Amino acid sequence: MKRFLSLTLLTATAVWAIACSSAKPDEALLQQLSSMDKATIFSQAEGLYADKEYKQARKLYAFLYDSFPNDPLGHKSALRVADTFLQYRDTASVTEARLRYRDFVNRYPNDPERDYALLMLGRTYTARRLRPDRDLTNAYDALNTFQQLINLYPNSKHAQEAQESLTNVKGILAQHEYDVAFFYARNRRWIGTLWRLEYLKKNYPDFQHMDEVDALQKKAQEAWDRIKEEIAKRRKNEKNTKED
Repeated sequence: MKRFLSLTLLTATAVWAIACSSAKPDEALLQQLSSMDKATIFSQAEGLYADKEYKQARKLYAFLYDSFPNDPLGHKSALRVADTFLQYRDTASVTEARLRYRDFVNRYPNDPERDYALLMLGRTYTARRLRPDRDLTNAYDALNTFQQLINLYPNSKHAQEAQESLTNVKGILAQHEYDVAFFYARNRRWIGTLWRLEYLKKNYPDFQHMDEVDALQKKAQEAWDRIKEEIAKRRKNEKNTKED
């Protein structure tokens, strides 16, 4: 009897939590969930997800997570809630997914699917096209996230995808460094050009346009060497003039 009352209270609490959420299920669904076991609910949620009924699936996943927060199936459901948000590409949905993946990574450091959470967290930063001439905050966050996955879980089944994504992000960041260096060179700011190119070569050695980097670096170095020679000659002439 006590067990029945505890289960009833747990179900009622979870139902109340979902009813107060933005993904509010209807009364018929609440009644259905209250009489189903967690494995069946998860199976139905997966079916809805496969049919791209993401908002409906989210209600079931949220029910499971609220009802069984310390259960492996509850953890899995928490991830799937985030997955349902990432299926939509609007800013609000991507941001919500990002917060949920990040929370999972921080909350469950020993969960077997933490590597998946890191992969998906990285995807939230690349959900929209990254460009070298735009704000690069998301690119740097993606780089750090994918690198963390590779460092912590080198044998993960998601490691290869993370590496490929990391390579793409590094290419964008390297292109940004080259574009800035080219701008400096165009304005004859040779020291700035050299610094940028040296940074690029040190941090992004696999940049696919490294031949262009080498050519611009050679040009900048030659131009800077000529300036230094002119400065040295001028100083020498000034010294000779003073001595005369």
